[in-house]
Amino acid sequence: MIELTQTTAFKLHRATLLIDRLADEYLQREHGIRYAPMLVLLMVRVLGPTSQQAIAQNLDVSRASVTQRVAQLTRDGLLAVEATDGRTNRVTLTAAGETLFDVAWTGLEQHQNGLERGVDEPALVAQLDRIIANAMEIL
Repeated sequence: MIELTQTTAFKLHRATLLIDRLADEYLQREHGIRYAPMLVLLMVRVLGPTSQQAIAQNLDVSRASVTQRVAQLTRDGLLAVEATDGRTNRVTLTAAGETLFDVAWTGLEQHQNGLERGVDEPALVAQLDRIIANAMEIL
């Protein structure tokens, strides 16, 4: 029997935790934002003006967690929320949100430079896509 810590799933989980921790520590120290709220800014940047439901779906997190993060990012002046009908809000980046995202994301990429050293990145991406597809089938 394979030792649990040697399984692919465990190693992926550990790698994800370490990468998230690396990002969280850098972003909080240098830009005053944690990684989870930064991912909300990323989704709004990628999707453009969008709904909180779309953000939650794309991050694969609950709408409640996105609602809390959007509320805080709005209070911080990084997002704007506009009601589009009785049940949906449209979320957009403010100018301050765009600036913070651009500077912080560029800094994060530089901070993580070397993370893929020695890794066949195209092969890894293909394998991760396969694992994601397999997980989606199982779910």
